[in-house]
Amino acid sequence: MSASWWDLFGAALSGGFVVKIMDFIYMEWSRRRHAEESSKQLVNRHLDPVLKAADELVGKLSFLAQNDFAEFKKSHNPKYDFSYNTELSNFCYLFAQFWARVQILRIEGIYVNISDSKDGKKLKSFLDTLESKSVQIVERPNQRAIGELLIKQASQNLSTLTYYEFVSSYKSDSNIQGWFKSLLDLLTLVDELKQKQIILKYGVILHALIDTLDSEHLVTKNREGWANKLTKRSCRDLKFRIFQVYLPFVENIEKYVSK
Repeated sequence: MSASWWDLFGAALSGGFVVKIMDFIYMEWSRRRHAEESSKQLVNRHLDPVLKAADELVGKLSFLAQNDFAEFKKSHNPKYDFSYNTELSNFCYLFAQFWARVQILRIEGIYVNISDSKDGKKLKSFLDTLESKSVQIVERPNQRAIGELLIKQASQNLSTLTYYEFVSSYKSDSNIQGWFKSLLDLLTLVDELKQKQIILKYGVILHALIDTLDSEHLVTKNREGWANKLTKRSCRDLKFRIFQVYLPFVENIEKYVSK
């Protein structure tokens, strides 16, 4: 007499089939939990420095936006001499400091998938958007090289150069000056609407990053947007492509795009 399906199922149970399935499920759950915890620890360690660097840069961009980049118009320097133009050197430093903090996060998280935690997934979405072709200030390899130029070893940790250290290094090293040329070239065209909009749109996404990942503004300032300085085209691009497609979790997008 042939065995019924119930007999076979009972044999599977007695043979430990279910136990093996349960072991597999537990191992997979443990793996995911460990990945999530690793991501949380990485984000918790680096989020504040990234936010503070972003906050300094957003503060500068907000000031420049409201003043229509007047500081750069009145003292154009084709040789990019930081000795006579602190506005220029400070602008470059704030961008480089933010990119350096992002690079430190990447270096120390090389074996961790940052997207395995909720905040890590949002942070990665912002960073990917900022490095996308339609948003980036300079080419991605150039941006990462600039960030790496500001990284230094501080005790057992990686940190960033101070403003004084950065300016001193820039003045004495033509190689460093070469890497910053693309960022400085953008500023020489700041009178042109297209270049101005590139910088302001980048700043809007940074602003949203801060508001999203530090919603209570524990380490950053709560600032007004500068939609009045954006063109209709820039506002449409931010609203219908950047925020709705790439950053759909961002709340209150009208703060950034409504004039």
